[in-house]
Amino acid sequence: MKICFIGGCGHAGEAYRRWVGKPQAEICGYAPWSVHERGIGIAAQVPQFPNAEEMLDTVRPDIAVVAPVFGLAATAVLACAARGIDVLCEKPVATTLQELEMVKRAVRESGIRFCAMHEMRFFPTFFESARIVRAGAVGEVKLICAQKSYKFGSHRPDWYQDRALYGGTIPWVGIHAMDWIYHFTGKRFLSVRAQSDGACPERAALCQFTLEENIPVSLSLDYYRPRVADGHGDDRIRVVGTEGILEICQGEILLLDGAGERAITPPPTRSLWERFIVGEEPIPAEEILYLTRVALLAREAADTGKEIQIEGGITV
Repeated sequence: MKICFIGGCGHAGEAYRRWVGKPQAEICGYAPWSVHERGIGIAAQVPQFPNAEEMLDTVRPDIAVVAPVFGLAATAVLACAARGIDVLCEKPVATTLQELEMVKRAVRESGIRFCAMHEMRFFPTFFESARIVRAGAVGEVKLICAQKSYKFGSHRPDWYQDRALYGGTIPWVGIHAMDWIYHFTGKRFLSVRAQSDGACPERAALCQFTLEENIPVSLSLDYYRPRVADGHGDDRIRVVGTEGILEICQGEILLLDGAGERAITPPPTRSLWERFIVGEEPIPAEEILYLTRVALLAREAADTGKEIQIEGGITV
């Protein structure tokens, strides 16, 4: 498959590393989508184009990896959909509800394969935990607490300070955990309250959701992980059920039930990158679009200080 990269932000480099040299992947070009990505290339040996739309029309790729500054992702998706090009997009796939509706319509009408980089769903710990929770390992789910804590570092680009370009920490970082929550339970989000420190970028935020069956969920986000800590991030989730508790902490799965507490060793899983390159749609487009909407409404709840009702399911 011929692959082009639009922008090199976020996890674009991971897609490149996973696909470069693969027999089914022919990496044919890189181009920025805006002036903010000038100088953000994938690799010197990849053909460079000054204009992304010119690249798409010249190369006519099978797949476009869309990873401009986050607030411009939706417009790049629309350009690809208009040309019938499959898209693997950095998340969130849109940073306004209006643009999300445009992306939804374009994906539906073009029939392209469309996915976002929710690659953590396929990490062995999260994938296996979702499987066993949905199989009843903790009984009926009654409570979920999730955490994403990251180092801010000194390399964040200036556009992180522009909400229109950055989009917000809740949709950029928090959407991963919203994906875990949905994947673990299959339950719709019904409402959200949220708050953040109000900065741009937000360095700390808290979301409180209610899922179907009145399941309460908390999600904490921060950029305050100390520089000296091992690893860039600390991702956790705790699922409490009528028959037990499952936790992911420090990369391990712990299950506490009637038989006591034990560690679960997850089997290997195929990554999102492996699935997409062979023609699969690793996560249905309707789930990607639904979770994006949930994340944007959670950001709105933090901005306004109001509880927001989340209507609708996951149909495109």
